[in-house]
Amino acid sequence: MKKSGFIIGGVAIVFSFVLTLLSPFLLPCITPILGIAAGYLTGVFDGYFERPAAVKAGAKAAAIAGVGMFFGQILGAVINGVFVGPEGAAQILRSLGMATGGLGQMSSVYWASLILSTACISAFNIVLMAALGALGAFIWWEATGRFKAERDILVANDEGSA
Repeated sequence: MKKSGFIIGGVAIVFSFVLTLLSPFLLPCITPILGIAAGYLTGVFDGYFERPAAVKAGAKAAAIAGVGMFFGQILGAVINGVFVGPEGAAQILRSLGMATGGLGQMSSVYWASLILSTACISAFNIVLMAALGALGAFIWWEATGRFKAERDILVANDEGSA
């Protein structure tokens, strides 16, 4: 569980950092892929004998990966905030024909919206990844795990009767 969570978490850090530099609203686009991958890899690496245990471990692994995505998003938001800043955001808004108010007002709105959007999107991504990690583990169980468990039970029974 931890192995797949850390592997996908490392990938999530890189993707979330890069996408946050572009726009943090792009992150939910990669969340399903990474969540399902974390859950599926949990089944591959750990090979659970029962479906509920596999699904639970897949959700935990994807939540670990979601925390990795959170750290990448924070890093990207900080760099984005430093380089764009309130002045850059005001220029972008003015180019779109929107009023920005004074620089002091724009500064407080900019930093508050940057912090709130990062927190909300990160929380959403962690929950979504955990749910999709459970789905990924369920997919692994139905594709491979069920047959592996039945085969291992049959082998154990044959060895016990011999």
